[in-house]
Amino acid sequence: MNERQQKLYQFLLDKSSTNQYISKEEICYNLPKFYPRFEEKSNEHNSRSFALIRRDVRAINRSDVEKIVVSSKKGYKIANKEEAIEFINKRFKRDLSSLKTNWNLKRKVGLNNQVKMEKEMLKVVRTYVERVGENEQCQMD
Repeated sequence: MNERQQKLYQFLLDKSSTNQYISKEEICYNLPKFYPRFEEKSNEHNSRSFALIRRDVRAINRSDVEKIVVSSKKGYKIANKEEAIEFINKRFKRDLSSLKTNWNLKRKVGLNNQVKMEKEMLKVVRTYVERVGENEQCQMD
């Protein structure tokens, strides 16, 4: 993680005792060196600072830190165990749905011999589906 991401993570950790979501505006206000908004006359969807926050949260979740940052319309916060499990389950459902759609598209294309999916891609899809199934099984136990 870079310095900006570390500062954001530390800020969220410091605020985690309140168990409340921290808005992007509050993050920008408390970390102006890393997320300046003083010259922006834009809304949330095309704000450079807000885009950096979203990107940094993704980087934090991909890194080796122990905590998970969850997001909602209210903002960001460090997840407790229940929230982390719910967050991960939602991601699995989203990813599995996307894989099912891709598989269905592949099947449709294959009906007309338009494309043949490579064996390596099939292995990746099968491995992913098996792991998702194992993870869901662990969650149910």
